[in-house]
Amino acid sequence: VTAIYERSQISQAVSAFQRAETLSDIVFVFCSPVDERVVAAQNAINTLDLYGFIPAYALFLVAAAIMLGGLRNRWTQAAIVFGLLGAAFDAVETWKQLQLTADIDNAEAHLPIATWHWLKYLALALNGVAVTSLALTGEKRRWILAVIAFLPLPTVVIAYMDLAPVTAFSAAFALYWISLLVFSVIELVRAKGSPA
Repeated sequence: VTAIYERSQISQAVSAFQRAETLSDIVFVFCSPVDERVVAAQNAINTLDLYGFIPAYALFLVAAAIMLGGLRNRWTQAAIVFGLLGAAFDAVETWKQLQLTADIDNAEAHLPIATWHWLKYLALALNGVAVTSLALTGEKRRWILAVIAFLPLPTVVIAYMDLAPVTAFSAAFALYWISLLVFSVIELVRAKGSPA
């Protein structure tokens, strides 16, 4: 991958393929004639995404929701459902990308990819809304987490309306997930330090 893209270009290239709707979008990503090195790079990224990253973040979002509210909490259940839906839409999106690159001469038959891209991010943003509700309705109010978890939804909507670049919601998700990870570690340390 790094033989084809600079590190700063990888996320842009991935995002452009994920938002492909027309044949011209595919030409933009893979050039004309098709650059087989770009195909190989995108395949490497998407294979890792499908079998590594998607299952990992799905498990993380489920575990974080359970930690925040317990399995019987309705907001926990909503967070789990939206997290798993997002991962499922992501898996379909990535599978379609791999099918397209395997049959790139008939790329148009595998379009659009963008539908699954936006469904994925909408579901993951709604996971954030459910986590916001968990953070505000628990015994301990977690205001900072609540605000950060809510941010992906408006940024996804704004980006979908072409009023902001996709980097805006990517940054919002990064902030949300990193904050959730930090909060989870803090809670784990506190739990281990508490008396039995």
